[in-house]
Amino acid sequence: MFFDRKPYLCGLKQKVKNQVNDLRIFEIDIVALKFGSHSFTFNLDKLFFAYFKEHQNGFIEKGDCVAEVILEKNEQLIRATFIIEGTVELICDRSLDDFDYEVDVDESILYKYSEQEKELTEEIVLITHKTPSINVGGLLYEFLMLDIPLKKLHPRFLEEDYLDEEDNEASDNLETKSTEKKINFIYSSEKQEDTSEVKKDSKDNTTSSSDTEKIDPRWNVLKNLKNNKNN
Repeated sequence: MFFDRKPYLCGLKQKVKNQVNDLRIFEIDIVALKFGSHSFTFNLDKLFFAYFKEHQNGFIEKGDCVAEVILEKNEQLIRATFIIEGTVELICDRSLDDFDYEVDVDESILYKYSEQEKELTEEIVLITHKTPSINVGGLLYEFLMLDIPLKKLHPRFLEEDYLDEEDNEASDNLETKSTEKKINFIYSSEKQEDTSEVKKDSKDNTTSSSDTEKIDPRWNVLKNLKNNKNN
């Protein structure tokens, strides 16, 4: 996270006293909403980013985005879908040059009706049937932050960075193949040794059997001679 997450319900106590006033254009009246789907559009301009840079230590100063918030309301909950498209101005980590980064956000939050107002998780928020409205300004900014990569590179460095990753991957593949080849060689050598021993044992058995076959005729001859002698 790039800033401390706060509950974005105007019914909850805000740590920043003027937060609702500054972001009042992002408040949506949910009490008056009928069951069904409702769409709201917001422009995220330099004033939007200036507010979060001042109050949330944000690093984006400029941007031009359009956000669509779709609320699907029923008796148990309100499903909010956040879609943001546009560009924000970032500073390259390598060259410190400014460049426009395209954002493409598609996230969801569930507002479930309960007896109290509470943020259970990052995706589930409890509200009451008396909660008058929700303020989506903070969520829109947070989703933008999550869409920005940790490594911010100017487009002219992206191909170079991609080639470096390909080289590293190719090197890893060669090392893996070399290791597999060594393992296969060792296995093949052991297998040949086992085969040699089997052949040797088979040869010894054949020799022993052959010797037995050679002894048997002699024994028979001696036996016959002995019998003739006795006769």
